[in-house]
Amino acid sequence: MIPIIRRIIAAAASAIALALAASVPAHAAPAPAQAQAQALQTAYDTDLSANAKPEPVARRKPVTVTGTLEVSRGGQWYPLTDQVMAIYFDPAGPVGMSKVGTVRTTSTGTYTNKFAATRTGTWIVKYAGNSRFQPARATDSVCVYAEGRWQCPVSPTNPDLDCDDVRQKVWVGTNDYHGLDGNDNDGWGCESYS
Repeated sequence: MIPIIRRIIAAAASAIALALAASVPAHAAPAPAQAQAQALQTAYDTDLSANAKPEPVARRKPVTVTGTLEVSRGGQWYPLTDQVMAIYFDPAGPVGMSKVGTVRTTSTGTYTNKFAATRTGTWIVKYAGNSRFQPARATDSVCVYAEGRWQCPVSPTNPDLDCDDVRQKVWVGTNDYHGLDGNDNDGWGCESYS
């Protein structure tokens, strides 16, 4: 009789244990992509700036890419130090961008790197971010000229040029940004200086 009672008690205990286990919700570990998204939601906001100068620049002269990386904490922006960023160059036209270097922020959150100007295009700085800081991206375009600034569009850093500024006959082709060709539209500008 006692062995039967023991078996009944053991069976009842097993049934209660199974019922309790079934009532507790299971928490599966998040998938890697979901975990990364959750981590970025809790990461601090960042702000990245980029300035490529001078603008415009003569071909084969140096272009300096500078900027700052900052992080927002408690509504205030602070320098983000000792962080590595990748620098890319995207030339004008169908050729895609390529990585041209890396740079690290200083103790003041600034960075600088120098390159040779080869052609007109856009400089792109990318900060990948991590579990603590959001990724960021900044760009700046620079016109590179072979003969003179008349080959670059008028911009805040490239004021409008007149023939009195150029003082020579120049080939402008179909991109007469500064209106040097006059009325004959033959591709030559400032012909009075020939």
